[in-house]
Amino acid sequence: MYVFFDIDGTLISHRGISHIPDETRIAVNELKAHGHVPAIATGRTYFLAKNAAKEFGIEYLVCSGGSEVIVRGEKIYEKYFPDEYIESFRKVADRFPKVSAAVDDNYLYAGNAFEDFFAYFNSQAGYDCIRPLSEMKRAIICYIMLPHAILTPEHGIFYSPPEGVRLELMHQFTEARHASASKWNGIEMLIASEGASLDDVIVFGDGPNDIEMIERAKIGVAVERASEDVKIHADYVCEDIDDGGILKACKYLGLIA
Repeated sequence: MYVFFDIDGTLISHRGISHIPDETRIAVNELKAHGHVPAIATGRTYFLAKNAAKEFGIEYLVCSGGSEVIVRGEKIYEKYFPDEYIESFRKVADRFPKVSAAVDDNYLYAGNAFEDFFAYFNSQAGYDCIRPLSEMKRAIICYIMLPHAILTPEHGIFYSPPEGVRLELMHQFTEARHASASKWNGIEMLIASEGASLDDVIVFGDGPNDIEMIERAKIGVAVERASEDVKIHADYVCEDIDDGGILKACKYLGLIA
């Protein structure tokens, strides 16, 4: 089986200091020992996910909400935010610089909204990955750090996306990326590249951007911290990851002994 995990809130706990629960490490190692393939499906870009993947020894990644697919260190797919809409994002960022951000394949271009997290992002990337918004030339994902429910027409592309742009409505922010990109689409491409079957896919997640893959995978697991609008789509809800939920779920599903 290919077992895909979201990172934040699923592999990595942010309860207190960000950390990987010991039981989660055990679960990933046991999956490998039992012949399964642990993989990642995350909203993080590859440069912010690869060190976490390295810690787990994971070589299969769907990143940037499906805009990047990486197999054994090789990027087999990459889909940028449509160039024709970059100027539309800039207009919003110029008006709301404190809550606007974007990422490409190497850097995070951000206003003040991310300031408290800059040290964490740099630690995840392994280098100084923060750049001013003015330096952005292209983007994989564009963000506004506001929930969609409070946006107005003045938030432009985040309020009313044009054809070719997909919005992901997270609980605390709204992201825009290429319309063809989703975690599930990325999983489909990765599985096809390996000559495997989608019937061999199990996913674990906790956020709104995990709903599609939870619905469509052979088995979709939501972690306890997920909101009810995520859990309702899951085949199984595991305990909190700090309570050994990932390990217990892998045992419950018969993936490990």
